Amino acid sequence: MNTKQLLFFLKTAETNSIAAAARALDVAQPSISLQLENLEHEVGAKLFERSFRGVALTETGRIFKAHAESIIRQVEQAKFDVHQFEREPAGQLSIGMTQPIGNVISVPLLALVEQNFPKIQLQLYTGLSYSLSNQLLAGEIDIAISSPDGSDVSQIRQEKLFREKLFISMGCDPKVKSHLPLREKSTIRFSELAEHEVIVTGERDSLGYILRQYEEETGIRVTHKPAFGQLMTTLRYVVDGYGILLSPTSAFYHLQQVGQIHALEVVEPNLWRDVYISTSKSRPETAMLRAIIPLIHQVTKQECKTGYWKGELM
Repeated sequence: MNTKQLLFFLKTAETNSIAAAARALDVAQPSISLQLENLEHEVGAKLFERSFRGVALTETGRIFKAHAESIIRQVEQAKFDVHQFEREPAGQLSIGMTQPIGNVISVPLLALVEQNFPKIQLQLYTGLSYSLSNQLLAGEIDIAISSPDGSDVSQIRQEKLFREKLFISMGCDPKVKSHLPLREKSTIRFSELAEHEVIVTGERDSLGYILRQYEEETGIRVTHKPAFGQLMTTLRYVVDGYGILLSPTSAFYHLQQVGQIHALEVVEPNLWRDVYISTSKSRPETAMLRAIIPLIHQVTKQECKTGYWKGELM
């Protein structure tokens, strides 16, 4: 199997025609047919159904197509990485973050990169921790900034960035009767969380995973209320007084500044979550990575110093 075969396969799948693929690639049609036959022989499966109307992917072919696209993408990225290694950092770099992290560092990071490395174009994505790990391993993003969620990280290179403290946030005019006494407090014991329904992401995500660990350590069970997918929606629900949210301050600092959020530090025990900068072990450290990662540390230090992101620098 080689990249030529994969390119011929993908173009044929795109056009649903060997003849059309030959014209698009400026290659003789018999050459493409032969390469596709060799590819099918090598994978041991029929990839196309052939008819007088052209060709169509089989079910196996559709599965193989996803792998072929990933391989070609990684080959192109490898060429780019090698080309860029000794040159001035330039090109596109994709960074995935959890929504709270993106909320606090995206804008200052973009500004810092534009100021120091104008030839680098950042593409920023947000998602849950486990989806970011999958994107990283698939080569869809270059860097992930997130926290452990129990996923296999054997193929991921991790650098500890920050240790964030977790808080309970609530609206300043709670509509839930049991939340009213919390307005007068600045801390809440972990055991007290068992008296309330707490909004938290699912167990596959880092926050749900971390909360379950604390529950197992303390023997205290907390009633979990699922988050609403988008952080903005969840925060609107909290600000309007309908629920309380477990999160780092990076999620809500902007609302706390304008008096729409009241935050309580969780104590006895304090709740902490480690944050890592992650890259794929299958990818080399490029000039762009070497340029951007120190800036991520710089922005994190800055946001910690302002109090927007409360925790401990690593």
